[in-house]
Amino acid sequence: MFQLNRKHFKYFDYILTLIVLTIATIGIFAIYSASFDLNSGKFSSFYLKQMIWLFAGILTYLLFTIINYRFLVKHSFLLYLLSLAILLLVLIKGHIGMGAQRWINIAGFRLQPSEFIKVVWILFLAKQFATNKIEYATFLDIFKKLIYLIPIFLLIFLEPDLGTALVYVYLWGIGVLYLGVKRYTVFITLIIIIIALPVGWNHLKDYQKKRVITFLNPEKDPFGAGYHVIQSKIAIGSGGLKGKGFLKGTQSHLKFLPERHTDFIFSLICEEFGFIGGATLLSLFLLLLMRIIYIAILTKEPSGKLIALLTAALIFFQTYVNAAMTMGIMPVVGIPMPFVSYGGSSLITLCSLCGIVNSIALRRYDIVS
Repeated sequence: MFQLNRKHFKYFDYILTLIVLTIATIGIFAIYSASFDLNSGKFSSFYLKQMIWLFAGILTYLLFTIINYRFLVKHSFLLYLLSLAILLLVLIKGHIGMGAQRWINIAGFRLQPSEFIKVVWILFLAKQFATNKIEYATFLDIFKKLIYLIPIFLLIFLEPDLGTALVYVYLWGIGVLYLGVKRYTVFITLIIIIIALPVGWNHLKDYQKKRVITFLNPEKDPFGAGYHVIQSKIAIGSGGLKGKGFLKGTQSHLKFLPERHTDFIFSLICEEFGFIGGATLLSLFLLLLMRIIYIAILTKEPSGKLIALLTAALIFFQTYVNAAMTMGIMPVVGIPMPFVSYGGSSLITLCSLCGIVNSIALRRYDIVS
């Protein structure tokens, strides 16, 4: 399970660790600011809870670093089956809130299993796609891989949590591309998706349709579905080049900006630290992605390479979608900014994945039989 020796610690990736801690610390400061109530002059406990989650995340990071990732890949099918059972349990006995049933209560903490299961999904995809010896995937090969995606997608979609369900589809698609497909296969797949779009639209809930319509024209319903995006764009624009200063964001602290500690925390950062602050944060994410891809390039073992690439793909997707939706260039889909938005489930999931990437870095020169 661990298979560690002194040589492995020589390759501990301090740069990866430092970047992760830096981004997470920025998140703590941003949540601290978001917790400030201008009227009462007091702070809510969000930032304290996030600090506890970060401590748990650091422990998780170190735990997954010392565990041999190949042990996890080997048992990923069992973890996949266990994940389906947990997602089914969420639909039967999960906590209901804000019109969704996505959480379970454990020891006083409310956890979102669909976040944690992203780790299992990436390990499982690495087992399914990295060990395949075919040169190019045919439609039959893709269909065989699709069988594993359908149940996990449906269980999360029914919560309902379309944004997270689409993340699973996206990771699966990256796995297919890693496998290798011919151009005509991609072309025909796109045609099938375009034909299926009207069917998918009819199965969306009303609030999900509103989000798409609002994305196209947010001013159509400025005090309803378009309110979040309009206020977010005002907050980002009012920050200017240098921002209004720490704890001085008026859109945020006068409570015009909704969900400022979770999905719209990037708007708060841009309002208080301006373009320079927002660009600095995005640059740190770029450095993180480059470091993970660098580890993937150094790694010769296929499953380790794919795990690192999928982790980079996940962080890129969530960062891009979150930043883009706060700027109004993508529909609001409720995806948090990695390591920065408030929430223990997302933070621990990403720390776990980066810990696994560090485990890959430690063992990148191992001889695999």
